[in-house]
Amino acid sequence: MMLETRQLQYFATVAEERHFGKAAERLKLAQPYLSQQIRKLERQLGTTLLNRTTRTVALTSAGSHLLEQARRVLSELDTLGTEVQLIGAGLKGPLRLGFTGSTTYGVMPQVVRRTAMAAPNLQLGVSGEMTTPRLVSQLLERSIDIALLRYSSPMKGLSYQVLGHETCILAVPTGSPLDDLESITAAELAETPLVGYPENSVVSAVTTAFLSEQSASPDYSIRASETSTLMSLVAAGLGPAIVPRTATALEIPGVHFREIAEAPRTELALAWRTNEETQTVTRMARIITEVTSDVIDEEATDPAETLTDPVDTPAEPKENAS
Repeated sequence: MMLETRQLQYFATVAEERHFGKAAERLKLAQPYLSQQIRKLERQLGTTLLNRTTRTVALTSAGSHLLEQARRVLSELDTLGTEVQLIGAGLKGPLRLGFTGSTTYGVMPQVVRRTAMAAPNLQLGVSGEMTTPRLVSQLLERSIDIALLRYSSPMKGLSYQVLGHETCILAVPTGSPLDDLESITAAELAETPLVGYPENSVVSAVTTAFLSEQSASPDYSIRASETSTLMSLVAAGLGPAIVPRTATALEIPGVHFREIAEAPRTELALAWRTNEETQTVTRMARIITEVTSDVIDEEATDPAETLTDPVDTPAEPKENAS
């Protein structure tokens, strides 16, 4: 037996008002029509729900049970409708984010804070200090939904939105000779052993290109994948490190930051699975873009431009640090 939502609504209103006239007025229905619908419901259920007199309407035991259950069902339906609307608007549901390297410290906290204010019903899952290749793999494996990474080359199955450029800065051990300088040149760095990301990282690639302008190649004393580990090695006095500017949000005693003349820079980009740009992903992309605009030096020519699948599938990228 299938009961209709409107039948439950009609019955619950009459039961609450204990008066057909008042219930009809509240429902904006004609009283004879409402009475007819209640009688139809009783016939359908095969039992009396209301005891009627010329003055009062009283619930039978069956009517009391139906009222209790009708209220529950109507409340759940109302909640369901609200939840579906929120999900459709990108304001509710699970969303898994991934952040590369130093953006874990310079971008992620603000993204989480703004999301909590703008869409408190979103259930965020956040992963930080992830390498760009790892983020790409996580997207393709459907372990995360959207990633902030350092753009190098497109991967088939993903769409990208380049946000802009982030310059690098030099992290130096406190009290080291470079700590006395306000700005460091490529020539000065070419003579200094560095602490750096792995050789195949995006930041390492731009560092190599930067030093090659001085006909030099970087000399690394030690490498580390995570920005936090790399900064700890700088604090230990093992050498300076060229890091993205967002790394300055990670305050570690024993580390100072110095500008680099004509500093190298990387491109920050958002990535998500092609053809899965849901309202939730679109809303989160907008929040991340707004936060990232505070840390990048130069926005993309067209920040709204989206890069989709390349024609040819590039080789699987190796694990890198940022």
